[in-house]
Amino acid sequence: MNMQSAPSAVAPSSAGPFRPSPSVAPAEPPVPSTRASSWALALALAAALGAAAAMAWVGATVVPAETASGYYFSDTPVAYQRAVFAAFGSLLLWTVLGLTSIVLGIVGLTRRRGQVRAVVSIVLAVIAPVLAVLTLMGSMFIGVDGLA
Repeated sequence: MNMQSAPSAVAPSSAGPFRPSPSVAPAEPPVPSTRASSWALALALAAALGAAAAMAWVGATVVPAETASGYYFSDTPVAYQRAVFAAFGSLLLWTVLGLTSIVLGIVGLTRRRGQVRAVVSIVLAVIAPVLAVLTLMGSMFIGVDGLA
């Protein structure tokens, strides 16, 4: 008996198991998300406002507290000293938020989605420390001016 295979009577399918049927339209490419630049702007605003608020409180209260308690900061009450150290410690949080904002802004720029928000967030995050120092000095100056 000859064991050769006989040609198949069924024609092979040209569609194959992974080919879509011709009636299905090809899917459009997904639109990149603007979430990175939106988050970057929100974090940059939080970092700038948080740092400025903390330094405004310290600057506005340190001069009157030192004037009432003594010449040096160490002459102020311990509870006030701890509050000032906590305000300066919060700058670590605002710094981390600012750095995260810079990274997300760069991601938004490289994806070419939300470029204006990305640029604004990077600029705001970079100038936030300068804004905090200027706020501290300005509020201390107001505190000195109010005592005269």
